[in-house]
Amino acid sequence: MEARRDAFVPDPVLGGLLGLCPLVAAADTLADGAILGLGASLSAIILGAGLPAFREFIPERLRAPVALGLGAFLAALFGLAAEAFSPALTAGLGLYLPLIAVNCVTLAALRRGIRGEEQKPGLLRSSLGYLLAAILISALREAIGLGRLTLPTPGPFPYTLVFVDEAPFRLLAAPAGGFLILGSLAAAYRFALRALGRRLP
Repeated sequence: MEARRDAFVPDPVLGGLLGLCPLVAAADTLADGAILGLGASLSAIILGAGLPAFREFIPERLRAPVALGLGAFLAALFGLAAEAFSPALTAGLGLYLPLIAVNCVTLAALRRGIRGEEQKPGLLRSSLGYLLAAILISALREAIGLGRLTLPTPGPFPYTLVFVDEAPFRLLAAPAGGFLILGSLAAAYRFALRALGRRLP
């Protein structure tokens, strides 16, 4: 009974259906999902932890543009780091790496940081939840859809585990398949929450 009274932060993807665009459109391999999920999570954590500390030094009318500029800077910095880590992996992500700056998880951290709201530990939970959901969705899409897993390894040639020679269910690697995987996981997540006596806010 006491556990049900604890602060509950649902997974932003499976519980709130946030930040879906990169996960269903671009994250069709495990490596892509890991990179996009890590970028959004790191940006949200850094912004959420740093903005309240600088809030008093920034005039109120400039807080929103400064916060958005900082978010864009972090997204660009992460994109450069990801490209240096593995150019082959980031080549297919294209515009989705800069769009980390306007990911729903990042924007939520920006909004709370501008208002000076306390974000810990909910910020860390939601950021890690987004990362785990991104990895799970992309891994299932690639494993079931293409019969392989592309690992986020450094260098020009990422390491790929091949399970079958031919793609068993190619539809799941397409954006439509991303929605199928997402819907199935979201339903399972809600069923598990109900079994545990939790309710989504």
